[in-house]
Amino acid sequence: MSIPHLASGQTASVLPLGTKLHSTPTTALFKAPHMEVARLVMLAGKQLPPHAVAGPLTIQCIEGEVEVALDGGAQRLRQGDLIYLAGNVRHDLKALTDASVLLTIVLLGNGG
Repeated sequence: MSIPHLASGQTASVLPLGTKLHSTPTTALFKAPHMEVARLVMLAGKQLPPHAVAGPLTIQCIEGEVEVALDGGAQRLRQGDLIYLAGNVRHDLKALTDASVLLTIVLLGNGG
C-alpha cells in the first residue's frame, strides 16, 4: 500500500525514527511541479550509485551517518548536518550507519 503524499497544509514528522528505522520505508513526502521532498531510510552499507539531477538539492542527515561522495572528495554527514549541491553535480550517497536523511530537490523543466 503506498503512502499518500502530503496535501498543502498537512504536516509530517521528520524526527529521528530511532527503533522504528528498520521497519520504516523510504517515503516521498510530497512532489510539486518544482520541488520534491523525500525521507530516505538507508541501512548501514547501502549505497545509491553515482548520479546527478538537473536542479539543486539538499541532503539533511536526520539520524545516523552518511557519506556524500563528490568529484572533489567526500563529506560525512551526521545528525543535524545539511549539504547543498548545485544542479548537475555528480554524487553518490552511502550509509555508514543505519540512517535517515531528508532529501529536497528543486525540479527543473519537465520534473527533473
